[in-house]
Amino acid sequence: MSEIPDGVDAAPHGGAGPSPLAGTHILLGERDAETAARFARTLREHGASSVHAVDSPEAFLRAGAAPPAPVRFWDAAVWHTGLGGDDGSLGRFLEEWRAQHPGIPVVVTDDAPSARLAVTALRGRAADLVERSDPEGLAVAVARAVAERADPLGVEGSGQGSLRMLVVGAHPDDVEIGLGGTIHRRAHSGWDVTVLTMSGGGNGGDPALRRKEAHRAAEVLGARLLMEDLPDGSMADDRTTVEAVERAVAETAPDVVVVHSESDTHQDHRAVHRATLVACRKVARLACYQSPSATVSYRPNRFIELSEVDVEAKLAAIAAHHSQAASRWYLDEDLLRSTARYWGRFSQTRYAEPLELVHERNPLLL
Repeated sequence: MSEIPDGVDAAPHGGAGPSPLAGTHILLGERDAETAARFARTLREHGASSVHAVDSPEAFLRAGAAPPAPVRFWDAAVWHTGLGGDDGSLGRFLEEWRAQHPGIPVVVTDDAPSARLAVTALRGRAADLVERSDPEGLAVAVARAVAERADPLGVEGSGQGSLRMLVVGAHPDDVEIGLGGTIHRRAHSGWDVTVLTMSGGGNGGDPALRRKEAHRAAEVLGARLLMEDLPDGSMADDRTTVEAVERAVAETAPDVVVVHSESDTHQDHRAVHRATLVACRKVARLACYQSPSATVSYRPNRFIELSEVDVEAKLAAIAAHHSQAASRWYLDEDLLRSTARYWGRFSQTRYAEPLELVHERNPLLL
């Protein structure tokens, strides 16, 4: 396939200010010349300076290692599954690409994305999975990947290197249900994410088993897990709980902390919320996620956009809690996906997770 000629900044991206793709260089893997031309045209309309198209895995990897002049580096890459042929080929490609180019995000396109393919994509840390017939959706996904790579907060860098987020939950699986997609998204865009679980969940099963499940779930999301051993079902917002959160704050130095909401019928959730408010009084930004036991008083004012890959990662992390999945109605996959779909309407995206902002002391954006 011949190279798609360089374009000019047109950027009719529909938002105020420059497009995240303005001035970028995109490597495009696509077997069909007409489809490649359509993708390239749309990407340039969103601001890309150049789109270099290749039609084989070998040419893609060669161009990745040695961009053609005058391009010095790639800002993002797009890979069509047709270049490989099956889920295994996609997994092998993503592993090789990540090893060679760990900082360059890859958006995967497919004629009919499936849940199985999404799982392969998330395991390979693809930035997104997009239907091949949607060039506008592809441009949006690439722009989002570029923006998160350059500045995952959406503002000028904090000057602190990698950004850090601490997510606090009373029981194993709490944070996966409330914020699993966001944890995956932030962890795979360069954030240092730590999950703090305050108990072993003894009221819901064998604590030893639940700890193993919690570690597996954190691994799926790309987060680190800390676990305390407070009594499941009788937590209090007392000194013991506050100090447990303070230890995690001292260890992780988070820029952002997210915890249960006060608007929750579960007593442990409310206690952990109150203790976290005290322990995190000096943290720059604190917000609350939604639990299945949240009441109608929960009022989100931030909505974190999720890709299909993020949703699949969330579902995989929740599925890691095998001992709970069969007996908890709120872990039903259709319900979890539908909930993310519902919240997506508030951010004009397909999927989202809601957050209730409690305080912010600088302009960091979640």
